[in-house]
Amino acid sequence: MKIILTGASSGIGAAIKEELKNYEIIEICRNCETKVDLNDIEIVKNLKFKDVCGIIHNAGVGYFGPFEDIKIEKIQEMINVNFLSPMILTKNHLKDIKKNRGFIINISSTSAIHPARHGVVYAATKAALRHFGTSLFEEVRKSGVKVCTIIPDLTLTNFHKHSYFRPSSDELSHLRPKDIAKIVNEILNAPRHLVLQEIVIKPQFFKLEKN
Repeated sequence: MKIILTGASSGIGAAIKEELKNYEIIEICRNCETKVDLNDIEIVKNLKFKDVCGIIHNAGVGYFGPFEDIKIEKIQEMINVNFLSPMILTKNHLKDIKKNRGFIINISSTSAIHPARHGVVYAATKAALRHFGTSLFEEVRKSGVKVCTIIPDLTLTNFHKHSYFRPSSDELSHLRPKDIAKIVNEILNAPRHLVLQEIVIKPQFFKLEKN
């Protein structure tokens, strides 16, 4: 079973790769065997692998601050990496996924379902990814394809390196990459008739620390 995994080199992606080590993973990231910058849409358009059963859209980028201060090239990068590339990769492989009665898993964010002050572009892209998945499921469910969106809150990774905040080090105030990876595994092993369409995951407490 060939599974495409974006953003596989670190954080949540690396945890998913470890959790799914019994699967054949096609890793896509800047530092993977398949080296791809998902911000380069012309390259993404030509990415096509054979006999793919599923895609896990995990790669993401976020730049935070007042909207008027976010540079246009950073806005474009967030749109490309977080939303446009997942749509193109899905389109390129959807025929095989339908043939294999496979799956598409989107890693979104709680920013997609809550107002995100100083994160409006990131939130918009993750909300778009979420709605893309919800709508696509209604289109492909008759083909036996599962489309699932995982919506995690603050996770302890290096994702917030471009931000002025990071998750609290308090172990009850952040998620761990392996938490999301285990849920991915649960989705893949769910009964055939059952679709875990959307899963929201939050830590017990909400705390932030300044970078």
